[in-house]
Amino acid sequence: MRDFVADFLARLQATNRQQRLYLALGILAAIVVLRYGTTWFFDYREGVKADIRLSAQRLASAQKLLEQAPQTAARLEELRKRYRKAVSELVPGDTPTLAAAELQDRVSSLAAKNDVRIQTTQVLKDEAIGPFRQVSLRVTASGEIRNLAGLLAELEFGSLRVKIPFLELSRRGAAIRRRTKTPQARAVSATFQVAGIVAGSAELPEEALPAKADVQAAEAPSPASAAPAAAPPPPAPVPVADRTEIPEDPLGTAQTVNTQ
Repeated sequence: MRDFVADFLARLQATNRQQRLYLALGILAAIVVLRYGTTWFFDYREGVKADIRLSAQRLASAQKLLEQAPQTAARLEELRKRYRKAVSELVPGDTPTLAAAELQDRVSSLAAKNDVRIQTTQVLKDEAIGPFRQVSLRVTASGEIRNLAGLLAELEFGSLRVKIPFLELSRRGAAIRRRTKTPQARAVSATFQVAGIVAGSAELPEEALPAKADVQAAEAPSPASAAPAAAPPPPAPVPVADRTEIPEDPLGTAQTVNTQ
């Protein structure tokens, strides 16, 4: 080693100034390349390690999702059933015009059943509720308050999912009914609005639902796994709450006292 250093110093002293300058530039370039090249190599190595860890995490997550495929398929089928049941309770009709006609027939039949006289019926402009369409009717009817309460209760708690966002009661213009052996009963005029979602706007297209082949492919075991684990049992179906029954006295008319 000493002979090498002594030989190098002897040759360095024998060179001229220009050769020494070239040698110094070469040494400086080697130092720069070594410095930044080493940094780039270590950074590249850390990036490769991070990619490997991320790929391992993704594979583990994919394996867990694959094991949960039967549960997901059962849950999806249960949600489909619940959605179809909810759609069947909406206002029938493929268009807002047909749905408004069906809703009008529903109001008329319930009014005749509860001995309520329909005076006017106005079909309001349909409006968008998210991806769905809503139709509304403004109805003016007259009758005894108990009969009106029965009509509104059967509308709101009946088989159709409708709501009554507006209600106004008035005695102006109401007729006086007389019955034999009963006290005088004064009729009440009611103006209310009934609204419901069009069933045709809630029907999902077939392409929006995953195909059975996709579900079967998700249920198939991964080819990389030699012995797939047994699938856990599907979850118990979520009970669907029944519609609320019609209360016996929704407006509290049992406390009403008829005045002569």
